[in-house]
Amino acid sequence: MLLTKAPLKCNFTANFLRCFVPSVNAAFVSIRAKSTLRGKDYQYLHISKLKTQHFQKSLPSLPIPELPKTCQRYLAAAEPVVRDKQQLENTRKIVKEFEKGTGAELHNELLAINKRNRHTSYISEPWFDMYLKSRLPVVLNYNPFMSFKDDPQPEYNIQSVRASNYLISALRFRRSLLDNVLAPEVYHLNPAKSDNDFYRRLMRLTPTAFAFYASALFKAFPLDMSQYTNLFSSTRIPRLGKDELLRFPESRHVAVIKRGQIFTFNVLDSRGNIKDPDYIHTCMKYLCKLEVDPNADSITFLSSEDRDQWAKVRERLIENMQNGESLRLLDSALMVICLDDVEFDTDMMKHAHNYLHGNNGLNTPLNRWFDKSFSLIFTKDGHCAINFEHSWGDGVAVLRFSTEVHKDVLKNHFVSSKKLQDPDIDPSKEVRKAEFKLDDFCKNAVKEAESKFRKNTENLRLNFHMSENMSREYFKKKKVSLDSIFQLAFQMSFIKLHNYTPVTYESCSTAAFKHGRTETVRPATMETNAAVAAFAQRDKYSASELRKMLDDCSKKHFQLTKDAAMGQGFDRHLFAMKTLAEKRGLKLPELYTDKTYDEMTHYVLSTSTLHGDCFSGGGFAPVVPDGYGIGYGSMDNILGIVCSSYAPHRDSKQFAEAFGESFNQIYRLLEKF
Repeated sequence: MLLTKAPLKCNFTANFLRCFVPSVNAAFVSIRAKSTLRGKDYQYLHISKLKTQHFQKSLPSLPIPELPKTCQRYLAAAEPVVRDKQQLENTRKIVKEFEKGTGAELHNELLAINKRNRHTSYISEPWFDMYLKSRLPVVLNYNPFMSFKDDPQPEYNIQSVRASNYLISALRFRRSLLDNVLAPEVYHLNPAKSDNDFYRRLMRLTPTAFAFYASALFKAFPLDMSQYTNLFSSTRIPRLGKDELLRFPESRHVAVIKRGQIFTFNVLDSRGNIKDPDYIHTCMKYLCKLEVDPNADSITFLSSEDRDQWAKVRERLIENMQNGESLRLLDSALMVICLDDVEFDTDMMKHAHNYLHGNNGLNTPLNRWFDKSFSLIFTKDGHCAINFEHSWGDGVAVLRFSTEVHKDVLKNHFVSSKKLQDPDIDPSKEVRKAEFKLDDFCKNAVKEAESKFRKNTENLRLNFHMSENMSREYFKKKKVSLDSIFQLAFQMSFIKLHNYTPVTYESCSTAAFKHGRTETVRPATMETNAAVAAFAQRDKYSASELRKMLDDCSKKHFQLTKDAAMGQGFDRHLFAMKTLAEKRGLKLPELYTDKTYDEMTHYVLSTSTLHGDCFSGGGFAPVVPDGYGIGYGSMDNILGIVCSSYAPHRDSKQFAEAFGESFNQIYRLLEKF
């Protein structure tokens, strides 16, 4: 994920083995000309020739790997990162005992459970529980952000105009999804042969029970869309011990946050139709101009709290009937719009901080509600981003939603700054303020939450590096995987600074399977260790020898990502068996209490890539206090990273600089071939 100073085009041909984000061909849908949309053409983003859920029933089940292979893969991933050889030898013995003993029992029970629950995946429920049982605040620990490119026409980057247009397009996406006319997600391995009318006609004639397999014959792979259920009108509710996801399908309103105060207005009529653009813009413009009392009671900091503490305070809050009604308005809103009173010009890192956590340096109430499925953020000068809660989904739905909405906004521009306000609409009667009455207990809880929030966010450091005049196509011509080059550069950078191989995480979607979530790619390998050591003593190696090491790293990384995407990693399998043992009240097998397992699940280097021609960047915080969070990507002839760290444990500025040096070392080598 990277931030850019100006709008850029991003290569959106996602690598099927790593990033399941399909593009929707224009031929797949029917859309009328912009600015003249009425009736169904206004209500729907598009009307697909294939129903949204056409492939869902026939998606294959996520496979459970064979236990011996999981054990082998675990040891192979441990070898390059465990520094104590005696510890590693002890781990090998523990793994062997696990494979023959309790591991085999847990594995067989997991297979039996999976066989009885073919409607879902073996990892779906444990993964939901993992997120919802975490007591950590969702901000920084889970919620990422992605920022949108500016509109190429500056007059549409006015805050009220841009917020209105994104809201309308988001509602069009929702209506299309609900009415089953949103184009299904399909990854076309060879679009020229499959993304056409013949394919779509044939798929329409194929029974839904066999549709996936018919599509696969065209090398077109439908993806799971179950996460879309929680995209709209949903929220995470804090509960003691384990949170709850709630949905409100009858909602007709949106929540708008300004200076920490919460407002709502209906955007759907009584029949569920999207209201007129003039009405939506009039209400949004009213809110953008509204003077808000900065001293009024605000509860927004509470959504940044430890989950058990937030659960206790929420119970106290709703003892007051008015507070309960106001919270329900917020919880049930279709989505949250954040109207920020800040401008950062071209300061990319200030933008990133604001989008990631909302602490913009001003001593004002927090203008976020982190529990909502997603929030659209608009700064005073019209920049835009999305921040989303992670328990309900892994970003697949958010990426598709963001891409479609941004594209629709640029195509249609339903409102503009030149259009006069409708005199028949009185926004003061349409917009409703969510009022809260806080007793001393709740006021103190808000102050305590604010204090912790400011301390945590002020310790966060964000830095970036951009390498210009480099493109994805360049690395294709050099016959190496760009992702493997990024990951090798990360290893080189970390080892330069800290002199050891870090436990590294790269997320990989398993959306090719029913209710698939993610699998972990472990980019730190014996191949990367050898390459890092060679680059550190490059005068001892020829250019050909170094190039062969790059090829070895690329091949290894390709295989790891292929295995992960096909459900053949080891992390989710081990996690599911651990969860099963805990659920049964069994003593944890020694594998899970071994020092190596603790080290292997302490992700010092957490990495994620972003693809999408609508984005200018994105990022997230480290997942451990002594770690780095690295978002990375490529756009046209620019490659870049956004790196996060917590002071005083790590220094993201040093890492970003080391990455630039490492990447250039690799680039100079490739230039010789």
